Amino acid sequence: MRPKIRKQKSVKGKQALEVSQQAVKILRELKDEEAFYFYENIGKPTGENAKSLSEFLNKINTAKLECLQFHLERKDFQKWIKGTLGDSKLAEMMETITPKNNETLRAKLQGIVQNRLQELKDAFITIEVKEPLTIKK
Repeated sequence: MRPKIRKQKSVKGKQALEVSQQAVKILRELKDEEAFYFYENIGKPTGENAKSLSEFLNKINTAKLECLQFHLERKDFQKWIKGTLGDSKLAEMMETITPKNNETLRAKLQGIVQNRLQELKDAFITIEVKEPLTIKK
């Protein structure tokens, strides 16, 4: 995963890059224990999970509407996105969705997640480095 670049600044005649770790954190691949596990109802898992925001979007496309409604009503999506992925902005956008059991629900979820995912991916650039870099914490 490439870091999101905020701005360039000059340090002693050399160019230094200030890197934001937020996009890297949000787009990272998660461990099994951090994944989002889909349920149709309490005690009724679907067997599906998502270990990244991209995978989460793919699962929204195929999950049963009852499953999407169940998690949205309980704010499970919002809690996972904010708490585990660290994306408060996306979690807040999901709060605007009314959890109705119809294809509009799926379309709204897809649109919000897809737009946010694209926004995060568009922030990445490729940097070609011709001399060794020193990374400071």
